[in-house]
Amino acid sequence: MFKRVLIFVTAMVLVLAIGVTAASAEWIKTGDGHPANGRAAADHGSDLVGYAYYGEQVQPEGQSVNGYTYLVDKGFWVLTKFLINHDPGEFVPGTNKGTNEGGSGSSGSSSGVSSGGSSGSSSGVSSGGSSGQAQGGDSAEFNAAKWVTPYPVTTYHKRSSGVINMRWAPNKRAVLIQSYNPGITLNVLCELKTWSLVQDPETGKVGFIRSDFLQK
Repeated sequence: MFKRVLIFVTAMVLVLAIGVTAASAEWIKTGDGHPANGRAAADHGSDLVGYAYYGEQVQPEGQSVNGYTYLVDKGFWVLTKFLINHDPGEFVPGTNKGTNEGGSGSSGSSSGVSSGGSSGSSSGVSSGGSSGQAQGGDSAEFNAAKWVTPYPVTTYHKRSSGVINMRWAPNKRAVLIQSYNPGITLNVLCELKTWSLVQDPETGKVGFIRSDFLQK
């Protein structure tokens, strides 16, 4: 009898463990590829304390509260609608529309660099500063492009809690590549009108950041 009870209890523990493990596997999927805002409480008006990035696996806990779910691995709340039970894969612009709590809307298409000795992505700035075929970009930006000898800059934001976004094109609606906290060192490869083409020396990623968020 004791042996049967022990087997039953063990089986129930395994079932519960499997259920908890399955429930804890969630991924972030926003409609525009932007990060999901992390809030200090389950309320849109609460402090912004961090970000959960598109395609990032997270660990939710408990039931949804006021449309938000708490992420135990992050220590903050995100909108429940941004959580899905499978890896969304790479964000493809133009396939979905939506915002991250009133963000800028659907993202633009990818852009990058060709020639000039820098690594980058398809289409964008060509040597000599001519404009490329970058959807979501700004021809005035590309026309003003000037290749420079790479030099270091530091990310800057007027708010200590703000982040600085690296994008595929010099346009605030273009696909997000990476977000940085203030104080991170990057290398400028090309100067545009109001944006700079930079490279992250740690990851090798190349993208565009607003020049007023960079300090020499």
